[in-house]
Amino acid sequence: MARHLFLLLLTLEPLHTVGQDYVTPDQFPFTVEADLVYGADTNYLGLVDTLRLDLYKPLGNADAMRPLLLMVHGGTWLGGCKDDPNGIVPMVHQFVKRGYVVASVNYRLGWHKDDFVPGAVAGFGITPWPEAYRSFYALDSAELKRAIFRGMQDVKGAIRWLKARAEQDSTCLDKVFVGGESAGAFVAIATAFLDDPSEKPSACEALLDAAPPYTQVLNATAFECAYETFAIDPGMLMRPDLGPVEGDLNLNGYDASVRGVAGFYGGVPWEAFDLDWWQGTDTAAVYLYHQTCDGVVMHGKGKPMSTLSANCNLGAYPWHYNYPDLYGSGAIKAAFDAMADPPLHTTDFEFCPSFDANLSLIECPLCQQRQLSFHERPCLARSQPAAFLQPLASASGACLNTSVQSAPPHPVPRFFPQPADQVLFSSLGASLRMISFFDAQGRLHKTVRNPGQAIDVHDLPPGTYLLELTLNTEVLFAPCLIAR
Repeated sequence: MARHLFLLLLTLEPLHTVGQDYVTPDQFPFTVEADLVYGADTNYLGLVDTLRLDLYKPLGNADAMRPLLLMVHGGTWLGGCKDDPNGIVPMVHQFVKRGYVVASVNYRLGWHKDDFVPGAVAGFGITPWPEAYRSFYALDSAELKRAIFRGMQDVKGAIRWLKARAEQDSTCLDKVFVGGESAGAFVAIATAFLDDPSEKPSACEALLDAAPPYTQVLNATAFECAYETFAIDPGMLMRPDLGPVEGDLNLNGYDASVRGVAGFYGGVPWEAFDLDWWQGTDTAAVYLYHQTCDGVVMHGKGKPMSTLSANCNLGAYPWHYNYPDLYGSGAIKAAFDAMADPPLHTTDFEFCPSFDANLSLIECPLCQQRQLSFHERPCLARSQPAAFLQPLASASGACLNTSVQSAPPHPVPRFFPQPADQVLFSSLGASLRMISFFDAQGRLHKTVRNPGQAIDVHDLPPGTYLLELTLNTEVLFAPCLIAR
């Protein structure tokens, strides 16, 4: 009875006023479409990198205009993966269970390594660091900025790709968000704000070729989620202009604008302020999480990983010297507070004692034990980011034509959610006279006459269906996915 009452109440409201709570955790189970290819581009060595994402969809969220969130993993722009269970995935789960459609996105990784290190290299020879630290020596400060820029171009391409399939995923073009952790937060913030050619850092233009990496450092980078060590030939050392801020992936008529961005212990290069990334009428809302004692990405201003590198180097020459100064969440907040008209923003800072260099013998083992030097994701039950984005995520919007160059000539039938579980909802109302469900082999499974807005599909086996829609004056077809 309760279920039928819910459906009755839902059908009495216009579709665009369905008020979904996108804050309460653990509301919905979900499905995952893994390894969807959204593009390909060359990495820092000129190798073609196939770009994939995993798409998480909630089951049971009856909102026809679900918000879409792209999440970007961390890993020092050298490692990490979209499906790392100890990385970005727990954060993805928190949002999809709240009702978001969430894409966990891979992007191009890597940067050129130092051509000479004047002391012992971390992870080489007698130094007790893990071997992976040999890859942390950057050629110069431009390399990390170029890595952020490439990642931003990729995520913008993923946004356009996902906007083009909004009908298929029951998402709203006007309710798209981006978030990331650590290195991914830098990429996410750049994705939200770096949207004009005048904002492109000079480090991302053509530079002199890189020198061959020093023999003791490791030219290693995650490549399509696999740890790879690359031998270098001269053609791999070119540093060409990285192209336009929008990149060249999926230029399909949709833009890459977002309504909000969530940065978890990330930041921006100084160019974000010097070149005024924050300008524009479509400025995104900003949520910033950070621990004040973070020793990997400084809460204020500084070179990343400098706490570990300078104080806990265990006999190795510090690896952060060639990194650029970056602005963490605290510095971003201070800059926003000084603006006459700052972006809508909120901060969620956890205050903790800073690293005490005078107590390195005590502090460094603690950093090693925690592995990330006070650089940790927030409590996963934390509701602050979802609460901040809720007004945007649940608002009605121009979901069918926002960000596209021209609207469709006729209204597009919408069936949602995708995938459906027990009930499939239709935007066609009384004009839908009959609906038939055909499976991928063309077999008819079910026909419903005068179905109304809510169609019972609990008896259909999971799978992909073609819907034959008989209207008052014509017959249309639409895809549908049923999942349990």
